Amino acid sequence: MKLRDVKTLIHGQPTTDGNKVPLVRLLPGAGMRGSEAFHLMDPFLLMDHFGPMVLKPGTDAGFPPHPHRGFQTLTYMIQGAFRHRDSTGGHGLLEPGGAQLMNAGSGIVHEEMPVPEHLETGGAIEGVQIWINLPKSEKGSQPGYTDLHAAMMPWQDFEGGHLRALAGEWLGRKGPADTPAKIAYAHVELEARSHFEHTIPEGFQAAVVLLNGDAEVSGQNLDPNDVAVLGEAGEGVRVDSAHGASLMVMAGLPLRESIAHYGPFVMNTSEEIQRAIDDYQSGKLGFLD
Repeated sequence: MKLRDVKTLIHGQPTTDGNKVPLVRLLPGAGMRGSEAFHLMDPFLLMDHFGPMVLKPGTDAGFPPHPHRGFQTLTYMIQGAFRHRDSTGGHGLLEPGGAQLMNAGSGIVHEEMPVPEHLETGGAIEGVQIWINLPKSEKGSQPGYTDLHAAMMPWQDFEGGHLRALAGEWLGRKGPADTPAKIAYAHVELEARSHFEHTIPEGFQAAVVLLNGDAEVSGQNLDPNDVAVLGEAGEGVRVDSAHGASLMVMAGLPLRESIAHYGPFVMNTSEEIQRAIDDYQSGKLGFLD
């Protein structure tokens, strides 16, 4: 199998979001603007690694109510727990090894906050969130969300590590996240002196994201919170680790549609962005009780 080379190496940028939540913005890369930012890993728009961090007792860190329109979010929890509420009446608990797929579609207001026991006593939090673009035909779709419990995507062992399939097919098992955009997404943990190798669907853009540990992809060494965007030529990817690693592997078939972006809204035109702002300000995206 011919392996893909690393086309672009992105170093994640530390920042904060929500209510004082420290995170690393993995995608888009620093300095990237406009179409360059959002087409590099089309259909993936944004990727954040929040934590690992320890919430102090009494903290109110989290993501208070905010709107979205025009894309989907897939939030994966590694440590700790968040509770979800949204303006459609949806609510759920995001626990370690689990995920939630939220369709912003025509518009939604939601919040993600630590569970009450974390707010009272503190505790470790770590997770990853990606934004997945919706094709133009789906941007007006019904908003809502789906809980993806850890039992729906169990660890699959391979020599030297294990893998959790969130979306697409990995090691013969399909992940439960079903999206209009065609994607494949997995969490891989490698032991020391081991490697992971897998095919990438033809035509898909792909990347390896190192969360913790050390990794090498096609001769390129990665530091934690580095994103190795792969080239288009080749059938697969191989990741080697000397001391062990936790990483995400992602691939998607590009939509190749125009993108207009403003804050929490991703549409196809600037007129649609202005309409999203007006609709949010007039309450058409709903409210949280």
